[in-house]
Formats: sequence, structure tokens, C-alpha cells
Amino acid sequence: MSAPASLQPLLDHLGQVSRLSPAEAEKIVAEVIAFFQETPEDFVRRRHRELKQAEGWSNERIFATIEGELRGQVFAAPSLSQRQIRRMIYG
Repeated sequence: MSAPASLQPLLDHLGQVSRLSPAEAEKIVAEVIAFFQETPEDFVRRRHRELKQAEGWSNERIFATIEGELRGQVFAAPSLSQRQIRRMIYG
């Protein structure tokens, strides 16, 4: 895997302040990016599956838990067209 050039300063910094090898730093950064690219829909499906399979919880309990967890999550912004952006600004 080869990181985009825009990430190189971050990878260099991680190499300087930690004991991570360049490959380890690149893997960690890729994992963080993937984590923050998860959509709300993907998060809900993943958490439902995890809580159902690992914990054996009922849907009622799962739904309440996910509702609370969603408040603290950070999700990637959706892709917007220029028209959508313009409509946000001007209505």
C-alpha cells in the first residue's frame, strides 16, 4: 500500500515521535481513515450485528444502545455536488 503524498508529513511525524516503522505508521493511518469513513448506515448495521452475535441482545436493547452511541460518533461528510452546496448557501 502506498500512502497519498498528502499523508506523507503525517507519516514522517509519526515516525519521529514513535517507534513505528514506516509500514506500521501507514497501516495505522489507513485504519484511522477507514474508521472515519464509515457511514451512519454502515455503523448501525455493524453495531447491530456485533451486539446481536457477541452479546445476544434483543433488538429493543440494541436499538436503544445504538441510538445513544450515534450521538458520539463522527461520520464522513456525504459527497455533495456544486448544486447541493449552492442550495445549502442560498436556499
